[in-house]
Amino acid sequence: MAKNGLSFGVDWYPEQWDESMWEPDADRMREYGIEVVRMMEFAWSVVEPEKGRFDFSLFDRAIGVLAGRGIGIILGTPTASFPAWLLDEGEVLQETRAGKTRGFGTRRMGCFNSPVYREASLRVVKACAERFGRDDRVVGWQVDNEFGHEGSDRCACGKCRSAWHRWLEERYGSVAALNAEWGNVFWGTSYSRWDQVPVAHDQVSAHLNPGLLLDYDRFCSDSAVAFADAQVAALKAAVRPGAFITTNLFPPPLANAIDMERLTRDMDFASWDNYPSWGDQDEPLPYAAQAFAESFVRDLSPRKSFTVMEAFSGFQGHECLGYLPPERQVALWTNQAIARGADRILYFRWRTAPYGQEQLCYGLFDSDNAETERARVLRDNIGAVKGPFSRFASTPIESRACLAYSKDDARVLTEQHLSQGLSMRPTEWVQAGYDMELTKWFAPYVVFNVNADVKSVGALDLEKYSIVSLPLYQMADPGLVERLDAWVRKGGRLVLGYRAGARDMRNWNSPLRLPGLFAEMAGLRVPRFESLNRGSARIRIGALPAKATVWADIIEPTTARPVAVYADGRKFYSGLPCATVNAWGDGKVWYIGTSPDPIGIFLLYRRILKDAKVGAKFRGMGVEVIERRTEAGGTVKVALNHNAKARRVLGKRIEAYGWAVIE
Repeated sequence: MAKNGLSFGVDWYPEQWDESMWEPDADRMREYGIEVVRMMEFAWSVVEPEKGRFDFSLFDRAIGVLAGRGIGIILGTPTASFPAWLLDEGEVLQETRAGKTRGFGTRRMGCFNSPVYREASLRVVKACAERFGRDDRVVGWQVDNEFGHEGSDRCACGKCRSAWHRWLEERYGSVAALNAEWGNVFWGTSYSRWDQVPVAHDQVSAHLNPGLLLDYDRFCSDSAVAFADAQVAALKAAVRPGAFITTNLFPPPLANAIDMERLTRDMDFASWDNYPSWGDQDEPLPYAAQAFAESFVRDLSPRKSFTVMEAFSGFQGHECLGYLPPERQVALWTNQAIARGADRILYFRWRTAPYGQEQLCYGLFDSDNAETERARVLRDNIGAVKGPFSRFASTPIESRACLAYSKDDARVLTEQHLSQGLSMRPTEWVQAGYDMELTKWFAPYVVFNVNADVKSVGALDLEKYSIVSLPLYQMADPGLVERLDAWVRKGGRLVLGYRAGARDMRNWNSPLRLPGLFAEMAGLRVPRFESLNRGSARIRIGALPAKATVWADIIEPTTARPVAVYADGRKFYSGLPCATVNAWGDGKVWYIGTSPDPIGIFLLYRRILKDAKVGAKFRGMGVEVIERRTEAGGTVKVALNHNAKARRVLGKRIEAYGWAVIE
């Protein structure tokens, strides 16, 4: 393993290949600069072929082959799928909210509230830890694999029903308190016993009570966290000092019911599976979306770093394929992740599987094992960036700006998306509208090249920042509002979005005129609003035109000054403000009552960031510059060109999909 804080690896599965291929694979890995390999995360049936009979011999041999060539090992606890024999032990399968049972033969089918699944999972984890926990060749552990992926964050089976009722009783103490909290007098849905409360199954028409749905997401999160915590505790009891514990998260980062901040709290850091393009996408995600996701996962850890446990190498999909990125663009996605805080990159996967559900997930090499252009380009990139990027990879990113999110608001938006413009369903189990909107609000920090963090409202340390963006913050915490008030008065810049303060912490509509608890510091009232759905309205920012999308707050300033107005003759509120700024003590509160289009975001944030004095500088579309402090105490700028043509940045010509480290 590298000792300089930056290492590269691959995901490799010895159980899927003839043993005669192992040594040639390991030799080739060393030639390609590979220093670490992840394995075993889907091998429960291999290591425990029968209940209670463990056989680690295959992995003993595989680890020996790799370690003999100086390659470190990350072991995954193999609990994301289970052996067929576990079905004979009792009820273990999940049931979706639509009433479908997750059958054996796929993955993530185990219910976190199944005692049989929990006990068997913990047993195999303890066996793995006992066998390899003190092994110096094992540098780290990945807990499970992609918690909550493919809709497995929410289960509504009979086992969950019983656990749900226990969870509610512990939370509320009495059914009367639950009825009051949810407002069950509405539609006459009050309960008299815990066992009357339904699980969150999908309904024919109207949803269940929003209070029930929010609590059910919290319950599902707590169930997953308890499952993960048990594994973490077992590993910590057996694993040698210096070996890390993590788990791998996946996009989109906030659409899941599980609170990933809590899930990873007792781990050393969070890891990320980096797939800018997946399945039938016709183009990759915008680079600002990748910047947002990587900043999110980085900032889950106090050390402000992360591992990319699965980095895109060849194009990916399960049933359908789409965009094929140029090889240099794939290399740039690696470099962006490191610039944003990753200190370890593992490519998924070493070689394309010839069989199984991931036949279309292409690795560095294809099933024929021949050389590929993508492997060559990534090998050359590893050699090129290893030296210069190692200078800063182990130092935390420093930021004076932050985008803050609320996990409960993300959950609420899953069920009540407010506007068709906030509904994004790439699959039946994902509603990514909140992620999409937060990406839009994070984008100006990327475009204007301002280092910015992504923190939950509960982890927000205001004294670190000069400016904080707080979009879609409906469930306003009075304590946070009070702290924000004091921070702005001392000179902070707060950027609020539409729906700010619309709900209280129970998810009830605020009894105050919008923006609720923020009204005084924002210097305005919002007596009326309109959902623009997938349409738009023309706006004017100064003399320049732009568009409002998603939502339209009709703002009445009290002490705030308008900075943008509706300018659309089709709308009765044309001429009224859609964005304002209010002086508040030594600071300012900006309020954006719509979701501006890219031009509108650019124009507004050019003014907002200039006022915040955070060194904002636009260097051209597709150009990303991240400032990093080196281990020696100096400062460098990492310039990335996401364009298909060369660009000149900070006096240097950077080729298409290229990079430069500039002193």
